[in-house]
Amino acid sequence: MCLLGTFSQWVVVPEGSAVKIDDDLPLDVACLLACGVPTGWGSAVNVAEVGPGDVVVIYGVGGVGMNAVQGSALAGARTIVAVDPVPWKLERAKAFGAHHTFTAHEQAMEFLVEHTRGVLADKAIVIVGNVEAGVVAQAVDAVSKAGTVVLTGMSDPTEVPTIQLNGTFMAVYAKRLLTTLYGHCNPHVDIPKLAGLYRDGQLKLDELITARYQLADVNKGYQDLLSGQNLRGILEFEH
Repeated sequence: MCLLGTFSQWVVVPEGSAVKIDDDLPLDVACLLACGVPTGWGSAVNVAEVGPGDVVVIYGVGGVGMNAVQGSALAGARTIVAVDPVPWKLERAKAFGAHHTFTAHEQAMEFLVEHTRGVLADKAIVIVGNVEAGVVAQAVDAVSKAGTVVLTGMSDPTEVPTIQLNGTFMAVYAKRLLTTLYGHCNPHVDIPKLAGLYRDGQLKLDELITARYQLADVNKGYQDLLSGQNLRGILEFEH
Protein backbone atom coordinates (compact mmCIF):
# COMPACT_ATOMS: atom_id res chain seq x y z
CA MET A 1 0.00 0.00 0.00
CA CYS A 2 2.98 2.31 0.49
CA LEU A 3 4.77 1.12 -2.67
CA LEU A 4 7.32 -0.73 -0.55
CA GLY A 5 7.58 -4.49 -0.32
CA THR A 6 10.33 -6.36 1.51
CA PHE A 7 10.83 -9.70 3.21
CA SER A 8 12.69 -8.40 6.23
CA GLN A 9 11.66 -9.70 9.64
CA TRP A 10 12.26 -6.22 11.04
CA VAL A 11 10.48 -3.00 10.12
CA VAL A 12 10.19 0.50 11.59
CA VAL A 13 6.62 1.81 11.65
CA PRO A 14 4.84 4.75 13.29
CA GLU A 15 3.50 3.89 16.72
CA GLY A 16 -0.02 4.70 15.53
CA SER A 17 0.26 1.99 12.89
CA ALA A 18 0.93 -0.77 15.43
CA VAL A 19 -1.88 -2.76 17.01
CA LYS A 20 -1.19 -4.54 20.30
CA ILE A 21 -2.32 -8.15 20.39
CA ASP A 22 -2.55 -10.53 23.32
CA ASP A 23 0.43 -12.77 24.00
CA ASP A 24 -1.60 -15.95 23.51
CA LEU A 25 -2.53 -15.12 19.90
CA PRO A 26 -0.24 -17.10 17.54
CA LEU A 27 1.67 -14.81 15.17
CA ASP A 28 0.92 -16.98 12.13
CA VAL A 29 -2.75 -16.39 12.82
CA ALA A 30 -2.40 -12.77 13.89
CA CYS A 31 -0.80 -11.81 10.56
CA LEU A 32 -4.04 -12.73 8.79
CA LEU A 33 -5.83 -10.00 10.72
CA ALA A 34 -3.69 -7.28 9.17
CA CYS A 35 -5.59 -7.03 5.88
CA GLY A 36 -7.29 -9.99 4.23
CA VAL A 37 -9.63 -10.97 7.04
CA PRO A 38 -10.80 -7.45 8.01
CA THR A 39 -11.27 -6.49 4.35
CA GLY A 40 -13.52 -9.45 3.58
CA TRP A 41 -15.28 -9.42 6.93
CA GLY A 42 -15.87 -5.67 6.84
CA SER A 43 -17.17 -5.79 3.27
CA ALA A 44 -20.03 -7.96 4.50
CA VAL A 45 -20.60 -6.63 8.01
CA ASN A 46 -19.68 -2.94 7.78
CA VAL A 47 -20.35 -2.01 4.17
CA ALA A 48 -23.03 -4.37 2.85
CA GLU A 49 -24.56 -4.40 6.35
CA VAL A 50 -25.62 -8.02 6.01
CA GLY A 51 -28.31 -8.80 8.53
CA PRO A 52 -30.45 -11.70 9.76
CA GLY A 53 -32.46 -13.27 6.96
CA ASP A 54 -30.50 -11.73 4.08
CA VAL A 55 -29.68 -13.56 0.88
CA VAL A 56 -26.06 -12.81 -0.04
CA VAL A 57 -24.06 -13.71 -3.14
CA ILE A 58 -20.27 -13.40 -3.05
CA TYR A 59 -18.19 -13.32 -6.21
CA GLY A 60 -14.70 -14.61 -5.46
CA VAL A 61 -13.91 -16.77 -2.42
CA GLY A 62 -10.16 -16.56 -2.16
CA GLY A 63 -8.24 -15.40 0.88
CA VAL A 64 -10.30 -12.22 1.16
CA GLY A 65 -13.68 -13.32 -0.15
CA MET A 66 -13.76 -16.31 2.19
CA ASN A 67 -13.99 -13.87 5.08
CA ALA A 68 -16.97 -12.16 3.48
CA VAL A 69 -18.56 -15.60 3.59
CA GLN A 70 -17.93 -16.12 7.28
CA GLY A 71 -18.76 -12.50 8.07
CA SER A 72 -22.13 -12.93 6.35
CA ALA A 73 -22.71 -16.17 8.25
CA LEU A 74 -22.03 -14.64 11.65
CA ALA A 75 -24.17 -11.62 10.71
CA GLY A 76 -27.13 -13.97 10.34
CA ALA A 77 -27.55 -14.29 6.57
CA ARG A 78 -30.24 -16.81 5.63
CA THR A 79 -28.65 -17.89 2.37
CA ILE A 80 -25.02 -17.42 1.31
CA VAL A 81 -24.13 -18.13 -2.32
CA ALA A 82 -20.47 -18.36 -3.35
CA VAL A 83 -19.38 -17.97 -6.97
CA ASP A 84 -15.82 -18.84 -8.01
CA PRO A 85 -14.29 -20.64 -11.02
CA VAL A 86 -12.02 -22.76 -8.78
CA PRO A 87 -13.97 -25.84 -7.54
CA TRP A 88 -11.80 -26.59 -4.49
CA LYS A 89 -12.30 -23.06 -3.19
CA LEU A 90 -16.03 -23.54 -3.46
CA GLU A 91 -15.75 -26.74 -1.47
CA ARG A 92 -13.80 -24.91 1.23
CA ALA A 93 -16.38 -22.11 1.22
CA LYS A 94 -18.96 -24.52 2.61
CA ALA A 95 -16.85 -24.94 5.74
CA PHE A 96 -16.83 -21.16 6.19
CA GLY A 97 -20.60 -20.82 5.95
CA ALA A 98 -21.61 -20.89 2.28
CA HIS A 99 -24.86 -22.74 1.66
CA HIS A 100 -24.70 -22.97 -2.14
CA THR A 101 -21.75 -22.74 -4.53
CA PHE A 102 -21.42 -22.23 -8.27
CA THR A 103 -18.58 -21.90 -10.76
CA ALA A 104 -20.46 -19.44 -12.98
CA HIS A 105 -22.75 -16.44 -12.59
CA GLU A 106 -25.42 -17.96 -14.84
CA GLN A 107 -25.75 -20.97 -12.54
CA ALA A 108 -26.03 -18.70 -9.50
CA MET A 109 -28.73 -16.61 -11.19
CA GLU A 110 -30.83 -19.68 -11.97
CA PHE A 111 -30.63 -20.69 -8.34
CA LEU A 112 -31.42 -17.20 -7.03
CA VAL A 113 -34.48 -16.85 -9.25
CA GLU A 114 -35.86 -20.18 -8.04
CA HIS A 115 -34.78 -19.82 -4.41
CA THR A 116 -36.19 -16.30 -3.95
CA ARG A 117 -39.17 -16.61 -6.32
CA GLY A 118 -37.64 -13.99 -8.56
CA VAL A 119 -36.80 -11.45 -5.87
CA LEU A 120 -33.03 -12.16 -6.09
CA ALA A 121 -30.31 -11.40 -3.51
CA ASP A 122 -30.35 -8.63 -0.93
CA LYS A 123 -26.59 -8.10 -1.10
CA ALA A 124 -23.79 -8.95 -3.53
CA ILE A 125 -20.09 -8.60 -2.76
CA VAL A 126 -17.45 -8.57 -5.49
CA ILE A 127 -14.02 -9.75 -4.31
CA VAL A 128 -12.54 -11.30 -7.42
CA GLY A 129 -8.82 -11.06 -8.12
CA ASN A 130 -9.18 -8.64 -11.04
CA VAL A 131 -12.43 -6.69 -11.25
CA GLU A 132 -13.71 -6.22 -14.79
CA ALA A 133 -16.87 -4.52 -16.02
CA GLY A 134 -18.58 -7.86 -16.64
CA VAL A 135 -18.50 -9.13 -13.08
CA VAL A 136 -19.76 -5.81 -11.68
CA ALA A 137 -22.71 -5.90 -14.07
CA GLN A 138 -23.40 -9.49 -13.06
CA ALA A 139 -23.44 -8.56 -9.38
CA VAL A 140 -25.86 -5.72 -10.07
CA ASP A 141 -28.14 -8.12 -11.97
CA ALA A 142 -28.03 -10.55 -9.04
CA VAL A 143 -29.50 -8.16 -6.45
CA SER A 144 -33.12 -7.25 -5.94
CA LYS A 145 -34.80 -3.88 -6.15
CA ALA A 146 -33.06 -1.61 -3.61
CA GLY A 147 -30.34 -4.25 -3.35
CA THR A 148 -26.73 -3.42 -2.51
CA VAL A 149 -23.56 -4.31 -4.38
CA VAL A 150 -20.20 -3.87 -2.63
CA LEU A 151 -17.10 -3.56 -4.80
CA THR A 152 -14.07 -4.69 -2.80
CA GLY A 153 -11.81 -6.30 -5.39
CA MET A 154 -9.24 -4.21 -7.24
CA SER A 155 -8.89 -3.70 -10.99
CA ASP A 156 -6.05 -2.78 -13.30
CA PRO A 157 -5.57 0.97 -12.65
CA THR A 158 -4.52 1.48 -16.28
CA GLU A 159 -7.76 0.08 -17.69
CA VAL A 160 -10.73 2.42 -18.26
CA PRO A 161 -13.58 1.76 -17.88
CA THR A 162 -13.78 -1.11 -15.39
CA ILE A 163 -17.44 -0.40 -14.51
CA GLN A 164 -20.17 -0.11 -17.13
CA LEU A 165 -23.76 0.11 -15.88
CA ASN A 166 -27.07 1.42 -17.16
CA GLY A 167 -27.85 4.50 -15.09
CA THR A 168 -31.59 4.36 -15.78
CA PHE A 169 -31.73 0.71 -14.71
CA MET A 170 -29.86 1.54 -11.51
CA ALA A 171 -32.17 4.46 -10.72
CA VAL A 172 -35.48 2.75 -11.55
CA TYR A 173 -34.62 -0.24 -9.40
CA ALA A 174 -32.88 1.87 -6.72
CA LYS A 175 -29.87 -0.43 -6.68
CA ARG A 176 -26.78 0.78 -4.81
CA LEU A 177 -23.14 0.30 -5.76
CA LEU A 178 -20.77 0.88 -2.84
CA THR A 179 -16.98 0.72 -2.73
CA THR A 180 -14.67 0.09 0.18
CA LEU A 181 -11.07 0.01 1.28
CA TYR A 182 -10.17 -2.39 4.08
CA GLY A 183 -13.84 -3.18 4.56
CA HIS A 184 -14.32 0.16 6.35
CA CYS A 185 -12.53 -1.37 9.34
CA ASN A 186 -10.68 0.50 12.06
CA PRO A 187 -7.53 -1.57 12.81
CA HIS A 188 -7.40 -0.55 16.48
CA VAL A 189 -11.02 -1.59 17.00
CA ASP A 190 -11.63 -4.41 14.57
CA ILE A 191 -8.39 -6.40 14.86
CA PRO A 192 -8.93 -7.03 18.61
CA LYS A 193 -12.60 -7.76 17.92
CA LEU A 194 -11.75 -10.34 15.29
CA ALA A 195 -9.07 -11.83 17.52
CA GLY A 196 -11.71 -12.25 20.20
CA LEU A 197 -14.04 -14.04 17.80
CA TYR A 198 -11.20 -16.36 16.84
CA ARG A 199 -10.39 -17.06 20.47
CA ASP A 200 -14.05 -17.94 21.11
CA GLY A 201 -14.14 -20.31 18.14
CA GLN A 202 -16.49 -18.17 16.06
CA LEU A 203 -13.99 -17.02 13.42
CA LYS A 204 -11.97 -19.49 11.35
CA LEU A 205 -8.39 -18.40 10.83
CA ASP A 206 -6.28 -21.57 10.99
CA GLU A 207 -8.42 -22.99 8.19
CA LEU A 208 -7.44 -20.09 5.92
CA ILE A 209 -3.78 -21.14 5.94
CA THR A 210 -3.36 -23.60 3.08
CA ALA A 211 0.42 -23.38 2.66
CA ARG A 212 3.51 -22.34 4.60
CA TYR A 213 6.74 -21.20 2.95
CA GLN A 214 10.27 -20.54 4.04
CA LEU A 215 11.95 -17.40 2.70
CA ALA A 216 13.84 -19.43 0.09
CA ASP A 217 10.49 -20.62 -1.31
CA VAL A 218 8.90 -17.20 -1.65
CA ASN A 219 8.80 -17.42 -5.46
CA LYS A 220 6.83 -20.66 -5.23
CA GLY A 221 4.47 -18.90 -2.86
CA TYR A 222 3.81 -16.21 -5.45
CA GLN A 223 3.29 -18.81 -8.16
CA ASP A 224 0.82 -20.73 -6.01
CA LEU A 225 -1.02 -17.49 -5.33
CA LEU A 226 -1.27 -16.58 -9.00
CA SER A 227 -2.38 -20.06 -9.99
CA GLY A 228 -5.12 -20.15 -7.35
CA GLN A 229 -3.66 -22.97 -5.28
CA ASN A 230 -4.04 -21.44 -1.84
CA LEU A 231 -6.29 -19.22 0.22
CA ARG A 232 -3.58 -17.75 2.42
CA GLY A 233 0.08 -18.62 2.15
CA ILE A 234 2.18 -17.88 5.23
CA LEU A 235 5.85 -16.89 4.99
CA GLU A 236 7.68 -18.22 8.04
CA PHE A 237 11.08 -16.89 9.06
CA GLU A 238 13.54 -19.16 10.77
CA HIS A 239 14.01 -18.30 14.43
